[in-house]
Amino acid sequence: MKKIYIPILILIIVIPLSYAFSGEVTTLSQKASELKLRMSRKAVINLLGHPTWAVMPSDKGEWALPDSRIKLELYWKNTPCSPVIVQFNSAYKVTGWDEGRGFCGKDVHLFEPSNEYSCGKSDRKIFCK
Repeated sequence: MKKIYIPILILIIVIPLSYAFSGEVTTLSQKASELKLRMSRKAVINLLGHPTWAVMPSDKGEWALPDSRIKLELYWKNTPCSPVIVQFNSAYKVTGWDEGRGFCGKDVHLFEPSNEYSCGKSDRKIFCK
């Protein structure tokens, strides 16, 4: 009888845990799965809509660009999950992205840039259209 209960117990515990850590798939994350390398910034914005934040080479600190070959990162708010992030080179062609599937939950704001990087700021607006 114990052999029957152990597999059932494993299923009862493992399946819910694997689901809990799998993250949600938002509509925006689904759209981001259509991104391709070398897409233009304009094509990305047409696909995903206007971004929420822009990070530029002049930015320092926690949100500084991770590599000198990256000339722009655009972030899209992706509630209830971490932002969708797209990286661009100096020709504003896609070099990489994150679909925002890594974390979902109440602390998602920890993965979002502050208003300092908002696309509403005059020095960033041009990159967000």
